[in-house]
Amino acid sequence: MSRFSSLSAELDNIDNQESGIRLDSKKTARHPREMLSPKRATDRLFLTLSRHKVIAAIALPAIVTNIATALFGLADIWAIGRMGNPQAQGGVEIGAKLLTTLCVLFNFLRSGTVALTAQAAGRHTVETTQPPSLSEAQWEESGRRHPMTIKASHETEQTLIRAVSLALGIGLLILLLKPIILPLGLSLMDASGSIREQAEHYVMRRYWVVPLILSNVALSAWLIGMRSMRTVLVIEVASNFFHISMDCLFVLLLKQGVNGVAYASIISEIFSTSLLLAAITKHVRPRILYYLGLERRTWQKETIYALFSLNRDLFIRTLLLMTAIIFFTRMSVKQGAILLAANAIINQLFSLSTLILDGYESSAQILCGEAAGAKDHHRFSQLMRACLLQGFLVAVLLAVIFGFSGSSLVESFTTDQIVANTAAGFSIWLVIMPLVGVSSYVMDGVFVGAGWSKGMMGCMAVALSLFMVSLFFLKGWGNNGLWLSFSLFLIYRGGAQFILLPFMTKRQFIK
Repeated sequence: MSRFSSLSAELDNIDNQESGIRLDSKKTARHPREMLSPKRATDRLFLTLSRHKVIAAIALPAIVTNIATALFGLADIWAIGRMGNPQAQGGVEIGAKLLTTLCVLFNFLRSGTVALTAQAAGRHTVETTQPPSLSEAQWEESGRRHPMTIKASHETEQTLIRAVSLALGIGLLILLLKPIILPLGLSLMDASGSIREQAEHYVMRRYWVVPLILSNVALSAWLIGMRSMRTVLVIEVASNFFHISMDCLFVLLLKQGVNGVAYASIISEIFSTSLLLAAITKHVRPRILYYLGLERRTWQKETIYALFSLNRDLFIRTLLLMTAIIFFTRMSVKQGAILLAANAIINQLFSLSTLILDGYESSAQILCGEAAGAKDHHRFSQLMRACLLQGFLVAVLLAVIFGFSGSSLVESFTTDQIVANTAAGFSIWLVIMPLVGVSSYVMDGVFVGAGWSKGMMGCMAVALSLFMVSLFFLKGWGNNGLWLSFSLFLIYRGGAQFILLPFMTKRQFIK
């Protein structure tokens, strides 16, 4: 039994016990105070603690993986900050954000590949009605004995081939559109002067590995779908520590500046790809993938369409989120190189806190999804509240850490004293944003788990509209107005989801 299966079984046992307590209370209690006897209170406390244990068991590995991922961007900003050049630091921030935006727009590759791989792995052997297009000799040569049978393992391999092919196709298309995307993207972020020049140096080099970045997304998603989450975690940690060492080599030792940051990122992506491919060979032989790539069934129209349609609403929602981030970056650029570099540092630390809190989004997505599938409204509500509570407690912890050490943390990212002092002056937003943003992250997991992707997309559209209004009315407040607008954006997201929640739960659980 897998780790997540055992956790699910434990949670089922918890809810069954809780249901028994509720029913027993209704049968035996003659007075409300009798329902609050010490024994029953102890039982409920035990069940509550057990539920939180299950949530934490899912959230903690996700948090570790997210932190490892965040090290990639943090390493670049930290290394270039050692140069004491705010223009270079701002250029790396602009260039990295442009490439991140491009790749995040196609994040449906990850969720779609995970879902389709898991479905294929769970299916039984299927007898085909027609023989495969390859000859029997070819199938025997690839290690298979009977050409009339397609096993679930081969369905997962076909999913891998389709996902990686799609990732490479999108990546090559992005490369072909480079003369349009690069100047347009930098213009949308309002980059100009020396900052734009530094951003171009960075992007021009890293741009060539976009197909590799997207392929790594598909490869890691396939491993997650095959329940090799520990393997993905190890690869993420190893790749990001390797990236830090490359940043130190090219930027701090070889003094390559912005170009060195780009070279470090390129080599790290290649290193990550090699680890992912090595991990995949533990599941399937390359020769089998080759012959399956020639098989017509691998390229059926329905299966190709599934990769695009599975997370269409999530793709649109991501577009809306990226629009908000681009507008935020544009406003930062307009304030000059010093404030741009300061905001880049604060944004990286805020992103780190977001990835920590996203661990509870993962818990909500898995556990609330199970409850929604079982049509168990009580369990759904209890798990949602528990995820929100744990997430809020962690947000409070992050706020305390940033409150006591925020200034020291931001100063460690640059040797330019002006940038350091400027960033320290706005570090209060590192305290505020985790507290106001945690509910929107957890509710994202609740909505995705329950399958409310259209509602999630609508909430993001409302939040983006209100964010634009906030930017307009608060532009006179300077950089504090910019961070206040972004904090309100987080509140708008969570608030819209809470407003929509009663309608969605009624439709989901009450016929």
